[in-house]
Amino acid sequence: MIKKLFPPKKSVFTVDTDGDGRVDSLQIKFINLLVPFVIPEEIEIGDFNIKKLDPNSLDLSKYGKFYLDDIQLNFSKENVNLERVKSHILIYHKGESFNLNDIMEGKLSGRTINLNDTISILIKIDEDSLKIFTDGAHHFKIESDLVSNLLISFELDETNMNIRFDPDNI
Repeated sequence: MIKKLFPPKKSVFTVDTDGDGRVDSLQIKFINLLVPFVIPEEIEIGDFNIKKLDPNSLDLSKYGKFYLDDIQLNFSKENVNLERVKSHILIYHKGESFNLNDIMEGKLSGRTINLNDTISILIKIDEDSLKIFTDGAHHFKIESDLVSNLLISFELDETNMNIRFDPDNI
């Protein structure tokens, strides 16, 4: 199922968002192949509720372990700069972008995600961090007690690396 929602060669891209010819972001694309759905007003997973979230005390490490190619990523409160996260992550649907504040304010609530619609997460990443996204097979894994463990395999090659980001063609 995950391979259909996140096709290995069509779900992760390294992209240039500002047109300067240098890759500056990672794009993760989800394709809705199941059924149309509406984003609920209250997003709750276990005791995690996005509207009750205090961004200043956010500690993702409490909710699970995150890995990229078997290297554990540190998303602890001490290691994550929330102001940077707010300015470095955008979600796109049908050419419209939403930042973390928009999501917390419920601006995605009520939005219909139709069959074959895509949702892209655009993450600005520094040059050093982008170096780990090399040509070849990779995987992202989440281990959590809140939801089933998740493994997303992806592959990077010349078709999805170093490309120009086009918000209208997501």
